[in-house]
Amino acid sequence: MTISKFAAFAAAGALSLSLAACGPGREGEGFGTVAGAVGGGLIGNAIGGHGGSGVAGTVIGAGVGALLGNRIGAALDDDARARAEEAEYDALERGDEGRPYEWRSREYYGSVTVGPTYVRSDYERCRSFERRIYRPNGKVIVERGQSCRGPRGRWVPID
Repeated sequence: MTISKFAAFAAAGALSLSLAACGPGREGEGFGTVAGAVGGGLIGNAIGGHGGSGVAGTVIGAGVGALLGNRIGAALDDDARARAEEAEYDALERGDEGRPYEWRSREYYGSVTVGPTYVRSDYERCRSFERRIYRPNGKVIVERGQSCRGPRGRWVPID
């Protein structure tokens, strides 16, 4: 049995929506989950290519994107999310190694610090990063990862 890309993407989206609806007052998590699933599915499909691996890439990308998006969405409102994304892009694109690129909204603040630029197969430019989000309740979320600049100029999260 062959699953079409649309069916796989629709299933991942339905799973994301059902996870997002797990509790009241979690609108940010829901938005983050859905946005992450959509973005992750698109990235996974682009990386996975055509055929069966494209479907698998879409499903895996949607799952990973949903988890990451949920975590970030739970921590941030729309204004904070936009400021954090802008700081992350600036840091990845032209940031000095080890320098924190800070952002601030009304309720939240944080920083992104990048490592050195390196080359990875299929990508000419990659960087490790550390993201810090300071919540109003005093909790700090620290996330570490790697991103590579994709063929269309977008930074893509890498395992």
